Amino acid sequence: GVFYDFVLDGVRDLFISEFSNAKVYIAPEILHPNNFQIRIWGPNASTNEWWAQSWQKEYNVDVFLYMIEKNASEPFYKQLYNDSERLYQVLHNNKTLTKTVGSTTLTWINGKVDDLEINEFEEDEEEIDGLHVAKLTFNCLVEREG
Repeated sequence: GVFYDFVLDGVRDLFISEFSNAKVYIAPEILHPNNFQIRIWGPNASTNEWWAQSWQKEYNVDVFLYMIEKNASEPFYKQLYNDSERLYQVLHNNKTLTKTVGSTTLTWINGKVDDLEINEFEEDEEEIDGLHVAKLTFNCLVEREG
């Protein structure tokens, strides 16, 4: 599907290229005990425009940067903030991205990051000792022929 193959996997490809030392994956909750990981999840999509021959959807992507450090210090927090800003910059630099899967080529446009939250935990995350999280929300539009 468009959401997984072009949007979520497209975001994952960008982060794998930028963060060679991170475990980067698509999942609804944290899966790995790695000290440095990036989780991507698409909570929703909505139809933005509807024409006779095509449509355009807005896709919403949540990006979670996880770092585990039980004895966090100021240099650790500096790294957390710097890495979260790198995530933001990678997405900003790819406001438009064209990806081909099989014989289909689609382009996302108007990519933008809405929020950055630091250490705002979701339910399961609070139970992981030493976990720190930076969460970004990324939105983009994809137009497709009918």
